[in-house]
Amino acid sequence: MQFAVPQFTDVEDKLIGPLTLKQFLVVMATGGLVLFFYSLLKLSVFFFFFAIPVGLVGLMLTFGKFNGRPMLQYAAVFVTYLTKPQVRVFKREEISISNSVKAEKKEEVAPNKLEEPNQSRLKKLAYLLDQQTLEQKALLESKK
Repeated sequence: MQFAVPQFTDVEDKLIGPLTLKQFLVVMATGGLVLFFYSLLKLSVFFFFFAIPVGLVGLMLTFGKFNGRPMLQYAAVFVTYLTKPQVRVFKREEISISNSVKAEKKEEVAPNKLEEPNQSRLKKLAYLLDQQTLEQKALLESKK
């Protein structure tokens, strides 16, 4: 038994002429704001000062696309960005280990680290690179 699989699920239906329901509602809201400014300010300079930017933003949200996505989706993301706190604090903890402890620990850990089969290759490589940097620092310090 074969079933029809829906295709093009990301394409919205055209409900009112060439416009989807979302586009129609954005155009109506923009027109309502422009009508509101007209009723308050009539045809003065202030009417054009407020109505033209609102009209352009409304048309951009209705018909504009960026990276293949409608601008209305970006508007929703932008509003959530503005409403949520943006402070992220990173505090790095300083670990102080004396040189004698490092040397003892390095000797104990080195053979075991490379022989364990459970560790990933990435961890082994990171360990080897860390060892080389410690050796290079020791050489630089001895030259001074």
